[in-house]
Amino acid sequence: MTQKHRLRHEIYRLLESPTGSGRLRQSIDRGLITLIVVNALLMLLDDVATQPWEDIFYAIEVLSVGLFTIEYICRVWVAVEQHELHKRPAWRVRLHYMGSVGGLIDIAAILPFYLGAIIPVDLRYLRLLRLFRLLKLSRYSPALQSLAAAFYQERRSFAGALLIVIVVLLTSASAMHLAEHEAQPQAFGTLLDSMWWAIITLTTVGYGDVVPHTPAGKVIAGISALLGLGLFALPTAILASSFVEQIKRRDFVVNAKLVNQVPLFKNVGVMHMVEIASMLKPLTVPPFYTVVRAGDPADCMYFILTGELEVGLSPRPVRLSAGDFFGEMGLINHAPRSATVIAVTDTQLLMLEESDFHKLMQLYPDMRQEIESHAEIRSRKTKAKVEL
Repeated sequence: MTQKHRLRHEIYRLLESPTGSGRLRQSIDRGLITLIVVNALLMLLDDVATQPWEDIFYAIEVLSVGLFTIEYICRVWVAVEQHELHKRPAWRVRLHYMGSVGGLIDIAAILPFYLGAIIPVDLRYLRLLRLFRLLKLSRYSPALQSLAAAFYQERRSFAGALLIVIVVLLTSASAMHLAEHEAQPQAFGTLLDSMWWAIITLTTVGYGDVVPHTPAGKVIAGISALLGLGLFALPTAILASSFVEQIKRRDFVVNAKLVNQVPLFKNVGVMHMVEIASMLKPLTVPPFYTVVRAGDPADCMYFILTGELEVGLSPRPVRLSAGDFFGEMGLINHAPRSATVIAVTDTQLLMLEESDFHKLMQLYPDMRQEIESHAEIRSRKTKAKVEL
């Protein structure tokens, strides 16, 4: 790999890769999130700002656009690092990113500034496009990503619900036009006039600026209001159920990827992986966090994905790192914790609770033997280190 490719790969890991991690990645993400939020606040205050705040706001705007431009250029450059697009020409991959939702949001976030600098006319209305910078937050929010996925997954259901709404809207407007056009020609004289009333009634807003006078009109208005309650509950229910499904799917995918990193589960079949992933719970702890305290009841075991922990054994502590696990002997022997375990660095763990542990051991006896074998080997190594 050339130096150019190595640099591009590292930038990709910092900006786009789902497996990218570390303090630098976290610092970049937090910095961009802070910049986006600051820009949103400045846009609200822009119209009331006076000197010298106007100059300060403009300086922040120039700095923000500069950083967002660098970010956009870097994302376009590293787009070819996406594994699923490796077989396509680099220029097509980059065009694919530029035309994607994320790419369009990124360019819309910086476009108003450059248009205002190039075109010698008043483009204040383009400042509204700066709101697209808030949409950039979706890149850092799994919840917003799940919401977007839910919208996309249920797009056909939403189209069906929209068709029903249009049919009911036209029916309600037509019925009210027939019932009220003679009594109120100024409000219901045409079908388009009646559409305003139908929209306000079906959405249950009820401005009260246009109301039926005839008995038939009042009956139609009541039925329309009741239909409106059900109509707009329909897409809400569709979105809510799809959103919950997306959250569960995302959590499962995350857990499955994490489980696959544990050496103990490397040779586990796909079906077994699904069951194990549903049992394990991810846990991230900071440095100096006490994960296990000596003497406490043993209620779970832990698998280390990243980071280091220190086991407080006398006279010499023992270090555990990625691929190790601990806490299993207390569950096997139904004994309290024999030592305190403290995180030395930022550490990612997978936690297996006692009930799930015994269930897993019953389902997979071979895994119990392997855990006991690993624990015995580690115990001998630990004892040898302590005796040195």
